Amino acid sequence: MTNQPLLRSALSSNAGFSAASGLVLTFLPGAIGEAIGVDATWLLRAFGVALLGHAVLLWAVLPGRAIEAWAKLNLATIAPYPLAMVLVAALVADGGVGRALVLADGLAIGMIAVALAIGLRTRVEVA
Repeated sequence: MTNQPLLRSALSSNAGFSAASGLVLTFLPGAIGEAIGVDATWLLRAFGVALLGHAVLLWAVLPGRAIEAWAKLNLATIAPYPLAMVLVAALVADGGVGRALVLADGLAIGMIAVALAIGLRTRVEVA
């Protein structure tokens, strides 16, 4: 059996980070856009709403039994994100603060992805 506690912890962390990011992007898209040097308020707000939905979905599945399946799906969804944030930092973000913000976001999601991968690969004996 996979490491269920680690998977639940990683999914819970992803839900919390998605909720926090979603709230900021939904209610302060102009400030975030200004910080990273893009004029895409509507796109940032839409991404924020999507992140809030993602967080709600993750919190809804956490108590369930199919945690391994959800962890695999979530890992497949978030694994490309850190690389995308490196590209955004290199090609889109304007200024040091914006680049740092984008890279920190990618790093946080990357750490969650690593925790999910470890949880899925680690087998735990159940008595």
